[in-house]
Amino acid sequence: MKSGKGGGRAAKPIEGKKREKPSVIEQWVQVRVEDRRTVTERFPSDEELRKQAEEMERLPTLVYRRLDFVDGVPVEYWWATRDAQRRQYGGCGIQRMTYQRWLLVVEAEKEYPDGRALPTGVGNLPRPKERGGCECGVCGG
Repeated sequence: MKSGKGGGRAAKPIEGKKREKPSVIEQWVQVRVEDRRTVTERFPSDEELRKQAEEMERLPTLVYRRLDFVDGVPVEYWWATRDAQRRQYGGCGIQRMTYQRWLLVVEAEKEYPDGRALPTGVGNLPRPKERGGCECGVCGG
């Protein structure tokens, strides 16, 4: 019989491998309309974000892109929302994707001389439980 705390009960078996916390890098994408032209700026730039990722102990598992539509949502970005009010007045949106997917998206974005951000092609990943979980209808919490 074991002595000490726990009253002699056996330790709970560990089910599966302990999940590592996701490593995340973030990018702010500001979208404005100037002289009837869509202007997209990234903070940090794609190059700076890639360098940041490569300097990490391990490559990031997630990339968060926060989209800030200052002057409403231009037609090029209607993929980001179906909400008519948001399209008119603007606001924020988010993209969550794997680092590998982000690299593919960044490569595809190079085809557009206006610098626009593109959809991920696979939708948004749910927010990890370690970052508060997801409240969407698909994930159910």
